[in-house]
Amino acid sequence: MTTPNMEPTPTRKGILLGLAAVALAAFFVVIHVLALPAKLRYPGELNFIEGQVMVEMIHLRQGVPIYAPPSAQGYDAANFGPLYYMVGARLVDPQKPAYLPLRVLSLLGVLVCAVVASLMAFRLSRNWLAALLAPLLFLSYGLVFRHGASARSDMVALFLVFTGFTVAHRFRTSRALLLAVPFMLGGFYYKQQFVAGPLAVLIFLLLEKRFRLAAEFTGLMVLGGLAFLAVIQYVIFPGQAFLRHFVLYNLLPFTEESLLLGIGFFALILLVPLLVSLEFLRACPDRLVKCYLVCAFTLSMLTVARAGSDTYYFLECVLVSSILFAALLAKRIVEPARAVELLVLLIVTLFVGQWFRASSPSTEDFRQDKAVQDYLQQHFPPGTPALSYYAGDIVRAGLALPFTNLYHYNQLIRKGVVSDRDMTGLLAKHHFGAVVLDFDLEKEGVNYYTEYYLTQTIRSAIQVNYQLATVLEMPGPEKLREEAKFYVWVPRTPAEGKSQSAALAR
Repeated sequence: MTTPNMEPTPTRKGILLGLAAVALAAFFVVIHVLALPAKLRYPGELNFIEGQVMVEMIHLRQGVPIYAPPSAQGYDAANFGPLYYMVGARLVDPQKPAYLPLRVLSLLGVLVCAVVASLMAFRLSRNWLAALLAPLLFLSYGLVFRHGASARSDMVALFLVFTGFTVAHRFRTSRALLLAVPFMLGGFYYKQQFVAGPLAVLIFLLLEKRFRLAAEFTGLMVLGGLAFLAVIQYVIFPGQAFLRHFVLYNLLPFTEESLLLGIGFFALILLVPLLVSLEFLRACPDRLVKCYLVCAFTLSMLTVARAGSDTYYFLECVLVSSILFAALLAKRIVEPARAVELLVLLIVTLFVGQWFRASSPSTEDFRQDKAVQDYLQQHFPPGTPALSYYAGDIVRAGLALPFTNLYHYNQLIRKGVVSDRDMTGLLAKHHFGAVVLDFDLEKEGVNYYTEYYLTQTIRSAIQVNYQLATVLEMPGPEKLREEAKFYVWVPRTPAEGKSQSAALAR
């Protein structure tokens, strides 16, 4: 384990290559930044779970037990970290729900990640070029602003865990390394995803044969985690099933489709950065960083295979590889011939990194979102119970949403945790004043999208007890597929219900 020495003064050509690298990365960052105002102002959902978590935060603020087991009264998935919900509940106004405060918080997480990346890159290379290029490279990736500009928990959790890792790296030769524990625990209880950092620290200490410090680090992580868990379970949310939501309800099955998505993303976006990162660690060995790199990539490939996963599982890989890529380029800048090779790889990385960039909401998206809100507000009284996967649209219109996450509820039914009899019973009683779907229930058969968040039994119950009232255009940012629209269903009269039941039986 060594720290790179100060490099010789680069030549004029080397300086120009360094400036070119910075300018290229900055160009893509500017593109993302220019799209931010429209994303921040857009009142609808930018990301598939924005509305669901916002509604759960509103429920928490209203005193609803969001960690209660699923029942006929409702279900809040609340499957992210409790700190996320507790912070968000203070930011969202239940009377005027809006995503803006949560999106700003997420963006602050992005900026802190970039700052810490800059500090880490300088520490590894002792070069100001690396300190400038690392955050720009990180911010240039499309998926960073795709998730970072939405009301998600990823970026705040990542900055907490990565800050903890940076502290551990800074004090890796002493017991002050234990100062990393509070940051890592905070990140874990904000979102239980980024565990590569603490795992890397533990492996590093074991490889270094510093068993006492490894035991102390593990003990603090475990005891601190259990103490925090006890406070959450028995003090903040007494009598609720917090642990079941936090752990068991998150154990979704692995799917081939999600695994193929992860493999494709890795091959297209991260293979080159990983190889460059390994080359830096070959030239400038750092055992702790190497442990982190290997843990981050390995865990990302394993967890992305879960049903419902997305590219946010690779955010940690993007962050650490951006740091090492910048550090290697800064080291090679004194050798222009080799720096040109890296510059070419950087260009490739920058361009393919735009693959998962989310476009800015258009004027038409704003208009369609307003049309949806106008229709719901004009046709349903405030507080009307509704059933929909698109939670944010429902609650912003003043309706109530007892079941915040139909995807998770559907998974619990398929796993046998709950029965779909509760839901079909509610539908038979016309408990919901509106059912808002994103597929044509009358024309589409069994496919991925109809099965995504409703079982066949529940879909049949909707057809028997409800009738289609209207079809609304869906704003682009909310679409799971291009042809998606909003199909609004309302309760049938008893006579219509019997007629539809007989028709379906035939």
